[in-house]
Amino acid sequence: MSKLKEIKEIKDIKMTIFIIVVGISLIVAGIYGIVSSRVESRDYKNTTDIRKISAVINDFSTSDTKDDLGDVKYTTYKFKVSYVIDGKTYKGKCEERVWSSDYSKKYAYDKLRKGDTIDVEIYKTSKGEYKISPEGSPVDFLLYCAAIPGGIFLVVIMICDVAKDKRRKKSENEITSKQ
Repeated sequence: MSKLKEIKEIKDIKMTIFIIVVGISLIVAGIYGIVSSRVESRDYKNTTDIRKISAVINDFSTSDTKDDLGDVKYTTYKFKVSYVIDGKTYKGKCEERVWSSDYSKKYAYDKLRKGDTIDVEIYKTSKGEYKISPEGSPVDFLLYCAAIPGGIFLVVIMICDVAKDKRRKKSENEITSKQ
């Protein structure tokens, strides 16, 4: 019977450690997301070189968003592209949302394949590199912000669980020693 208790304890410890690591990862991801989105936004606002150029599609994917009736509201096209500026090749990702009511745009995007070109807006960063203009939405920022308290919640709950287990074991040991 004690073997089963030991196995259960080891599984509990592993699960607790896993949840603490997930919580810490959420905190780190949230902080990184907030800082990086703010840095990109500031770089974009302060740049003196913003231009539209042609970029080659290296890879792409699509996803449809449907309404309650199952009809497509819009299609999101996600592209991995490369572009050349001053003899240097840069890579980046961009996304385009096409509403189903915009037939001409939908037709044009549905025809795109690897190797085709699309127009993208780029800007020069403070380090002299060129990047595709940030597309961060307020929802992304809110998700970054929500990840931090979510991670803190998981870590605090697991620390309280560990402390409760230690108190329980201590009281069990005291009861056993009195007998």
